[in-house]
Amino acid sequence: MFLRITLTVICIACSVSVFSQDLEKRLSDALLEKDSSELIFRREFNNLKTTLDSGIYFYYLGRFERSSGERRKAAQTLLKALDYLTLESKPDLFISSYNNLTYLESILGDWDKAMKFGQKALESATIAGDSNKIGYSMADIAIVFHDMEEYDKGVEYAKNGYEILKSFSKANPTTISFALNAIAINFDDWNKPDSALFYHLKVFDLLTVLDSSEITNTYNNIGNTLLKQNQFEEARKWINVAKKYNYVRGSQYHLASNFTNLATIAYNLNDFQGAEAMMDSAYKYVVESESREKLRDYLYEQFRFQKRKGELNKALDFLEEYALLKDTIFKEDRVRMIGEIQTLYEVEQKERELAYSRAALAENELIVKNRNNQLLLLLVALLLILGVSFFIYYRQKNKTRHLEQESKLQTIYAEQETQKRLQEQRSRISSDLHDNIGAQLTFIVSSLNNIKFVDLPKEKLEAKIDQISAFTVETVSELRDTIWAMNKDSISVEDLQVRLAGLISKAREACPQIGFKLEIEEGLPHDLQLGSLEGINYFRIAQEALNNALKHAGATQIEIFVGKEGDDQITISVMDNGSGISESKVLGNGLRNMRIRAERIGKELRVETQLSEGTLITVI
Repeated sequence: MFLRITLTVICIACSVSVFSQDLEKRLSDALLEKDSSELIFRREFNNLKTTLDSGIYFYYLGRFERSSGERRKAAQTLLKALDYLTLESKPDLFISSYNNLTYLESILGDWDKAMKFGQKALESATIAGDSNKIGYSMADIAIVFHDMEEYDKGVEYAKNGYEILKSFSKANPTTISFALNAIAINFDDWNKPDSALFYHLKVFDLLTVLDSSEITNTYNNIGNTLLKQNQFEEARKWINVAKKYNYVRGSQYHLASNFTNLATIAYNLNDFQGAEAMMDSAYKYVVESESREKLRDYLYEQFRFQKRKGELNKALDFLEEYALLKDTIFKEDRVRMIGEIQTLYEVEQKERELAYSRAALAENELIVKNRNNQLLLLLVALLLILGVSFFIYYRQKNKTRHLEQESKLQTIYAEQETQKRLQEQRSRISSDLHDNIGAQLTFIVSSLNNIKFVDLPKEKLEAKIDQISAFTVETVSELRDTIWAMNKDSISVEDLQVRLAGLISKAREACPQIGFKLEIEEGLPHDLQLGSLEGINYFRIAQEALNNALKHAGATQIEIFVGKEGDDQITISVMDNGSGISESKVLGNGLRNMRIRAERIGKELRVETQLSEGTLITVI
């Protein structure tokens, strides 16, 4: 029973599909039947069964109206086709509808619309993954840019389309020639004739798979390029070939170009009578084509022709018309189109409702006949959708849980790293406390014990107590500095500068006869962060060097300099103009302590000294 139902549904679906395919072939063939095309389209309208049939019908009707020269009507019909077509149901006709609209709106002079339709065609072709349509759509947009006189963008789009087609093994030769033509005409009007001719002549490489009549535009465009180079006789040969093919095709748009170019050649060769005849023919086809682009070209060439003849009044009239047309960007054309749209609105609505009614009636009949079968298929499809949805939901849920766990692990790891760095910092500061403050306190205790057990004269006892007191004050100061460093995760250059300024201030109070200076290198960021251990050791080294200069050097000038070393490091120098350090003292305890502090933070202590000329101590 189930097999019979399935086969019935498949047969019905196949019959609908076959009818749509037959309809498309009949309408495609109707485009070639010039005499009976209108009758065929009228007859087929009564046979439409589905929404897809309506979309196919209006697409080919729009193509027929375009080939008949009814460009405004064709644009409206193609928009109607898009009401029924989708990218999923009929991707080739859906994209081609936008391509045709791009061409029509460009010819009618509404370049904003043309660009919008061109971009929609390119977007749809990209989604469909159709390389031929992508290349064609990019060339289409390039021609719109050409008509808008934005030739650099035109070349860019057309070249991109051509590269896509070149890399595609099943590229359509006609589409390749179209892309080459788009590149060439942009180069031509960009005043780059050599590049234009290069790409035009590449089209002839396709003559092994294309007929000469399929590249008619190339003949005219080569002639147009040669014309601009004043190669008039050679240009005329090419344009006459194009004219012959365009007569056969009945293309008023291209014939308008041919005759305008031939008129230009004639008046440049001083054949004014011939030029007049060609201008008359050009105007006839300009009117029939309804192309504002061709009207613009015709008016400009008339201006140049009349000027060449010496008819300056006529020349000015044509120039005024040309300027007006170009400046208004076809405003009157757009107003007229709006009026036509309003007039046709009710008719279109009725046609659309009628087409929908017929499609709905045919589809309802199928639904009534096969309701049970469709319900069964719907149930199966629903179960499949539920299964797939559950699978996707379960998979997404697992993925989300995995991401959450990963995020938690990363957070824990980051916290552990932070704690590790803090612990290392505390260990280093603890070591500093033990090695320095601890040793100094031990010395104080030991000294006090010695006083207790040694009988010293009063003068020596007072001196000893003063020494212990001074050493205790120094220890307290070092302890405060260490606590200051421990209370900070990091020490900025600005913090260090404040501490150094305080150190110099105390030294200046104690030794007012000595000149002190603190200099910070220009450009050194004040918010540059140092490790707390690094900062306190920089300070201790500077403090020790300053004390040595005060006690032993007999200096009159002492300067502390803080400079930049690399992207995130600093260097500190202490310079004095004192007596210098003898070789025996270079290895003394003070300098050894400073070296130990520098090594503790991964730095080097350099001592540059000369007797009677001063000392420079640098941490780098």
